[in-house]
Amino acid sequence: MHRIRKKWVRSATTGLIFLLAALIDIHAVAAARGSSASENPLAAEHIDALPPDLHRVVVNRARACGNKAAAAHYFSVSIEAEGFRFVSLHFEDFACANRAAVCIADRCLHEVYLESHGRHRLVFTTHARDLKLTNDGAAGIEVTDGTSIRVFRWNGWRFVSVRTIKNGW
Repeated sequence: MHRIRKKWVRSATTGLIFLLAALIDIHAVAAARGSSASENPLAAEHIDALPPDLHRVVVNRARACGNKAAAAHYFSVSIEAEGFRFVSLHFEDFACANRAAVCIADRCLHEVYLESHGRHRLVFTTHARDLKLTNDGAAGIEVTDGTSIRVFRWNGWRFVSVRTIKNGW
């Protein structure tokens, strides 16, 4: 009986060691990949990574919001097209205690800047549900307003309207 008990204790101990090792390994893999539960979706790093002139614009906007500047990962999106580099800022992804400073009802501020010689010039601004930079051979913007999509193309100086797609786009 004593031998059976010893074997059982040894088997149970070995099993617990393997289980503990597996749990440690799972935890290490999760930590290496990053945990979405512990990641702050609105972070100052997304603002700090902006070029200095855009950083100043966003920090000034944060003052109107009444809080420190913080944003989600896709607050700033850039695209290159036709030798131009455009940066769009999406204020629905911006931490703002005073939402009226950046949104009108369900439409938030979107700004598009053209980078030239290390500086950024505002070339398009709108309040919309979404704005998407496109590159189908020419730089473009698709602005979603709920019931329609407005399409704009870069003419070398500014974005000009080319069409509107209504209901059922």
